[in-house]
Amino acid sequence: MAQEAQYESPVDPDELALVARLFTAMPSQCRQVFTLRKVYGYSQKEIATRLSIPESTVEKHLTQAACHCAQATLTGLAPEGRTPLLNRLRRRISFT
Repeated sequence: MAQEAQYESPVDPDELALVARLFTAMPSQCRQVFTLRKVYGYSQKEIATRLSIPESTVEKHLTQAACHCAQATLTGLAPEGRTPLLNRLRRRISFT
């Protein structure tokens, strides 16, 4: 028996706009590193090679991106528990 594909719930347009604002506010290289890691699944080493930067710089940018998302929550831009897309994004912000 074939397994049914599991899809996440549709994204609220307001929530998508919020995440877009968060990404837009990130510095360019930070946003690029974050996207390569969290969206495309590149390893930190692969990102470092691809962008010709030290792996420690990749780690710095990932930490900066995580702090940026956390700061948005603390300032009320993204209220905790009210934005499922941002909550899914937070779960993906792990450095392993």
